[in-house]
Amino acid sequence: MAKVHLLTNPRSGSGRGASTGGVIAELRAHVDVVDLTGATAEESTRALREAVDRGDVERVVVSGGDGLVHLAIHELAESAIVVALAPAGTGNDFAAALGIDAPTVESLLASPGPCDLLRITPLDDPTSTRWVASVAIVGFPADINARANRLRAPLGAAKYTVAAALELPRYRRRRLDVVLDEEALSLDTGMLAIGNTRFFGGGMLACPDASHDDARLHLTSIEGVGRLGILRHLAQRSGGSADRTEVLRRQGRIVTLRSSSTRTSETVWGDGEPIASLPIDIEVVPNALAVAGL
Repeated sequence: MAKVHLLTNPRSGSGRGASTGGVIAELRAHVDVVDLTGATAEESTRALREAVDRGDVERVVVSGGDGLVHLAIHELAESAIVVALAPAGTGNDFAAALGIDAPTVESLLASPGPCDLLRITPLDDPTSTRWVASVAIVGFPADINARANRLRAPLGAAKYTVAAALELPRYRRRRLDVVLDEEALSLDTGMLAIGNTRFFGGGMLACPDASHDDARLHLTSIEGVGRLGILRHLAQRSGGSADRTEVLRRQGRIVTLRSSSTRTSETVWGDGEPIASLPIDIEVVPNALAVAGL
């Protein structure tokens, strides 16, 4: 019998992680399923790393949300190991961008296709490379994410609505010095998104032209807006409507981000997780991940 490995998070999506239990049970009737899930993210990461190091991993089923995907890609990027997505999180932005919705045994065991990833390198510590599957964010949405992570209630998507209301009085634009390939940009941004795929924040269309296999990163910046302006963009779920003059869009292969201010430290978030502080390089790595069903 063939063998697959499993990472799951039953608490994903305020309990919706359990919704994939049926297809996982059906999967067990077709293949040998080795569960690597630990009691904590650290335990799961260690179990996956050890299994990869043993050389007996060919396919990993990831049953959870974007956070679990983020955990998995750090062990599986630039390998031949196949990732099979069983989305069960609050947002499932990566799976949505790839057109993966309700998993089946057939989709979990399907042949893989290539997927790009973003590689983030802190310039102050080049050895601490991180990976992002969907979108990297600087600015107000990152502040919302950080506040939501500190809230104990409410659960699910409502947590981000509450976090946005709490963060709005503290809203400020960031002045960033950006070099995209060879183009220098000076940004006064309320939200800067660097996308490998289109969505972040539970379906916000941040980078509408992004594709998982175009070997390009996509930059969207909402420029010069105040509190009402940034709320309008977030409420429209557009991440920056293309017909508005305050929206800047670019494409490239590598971007360097630096803060123009020496008084504050800006943190980049990706896949809903804190990644690194500026200054950083973000580079698209073509075909860095093999994903079932693409």
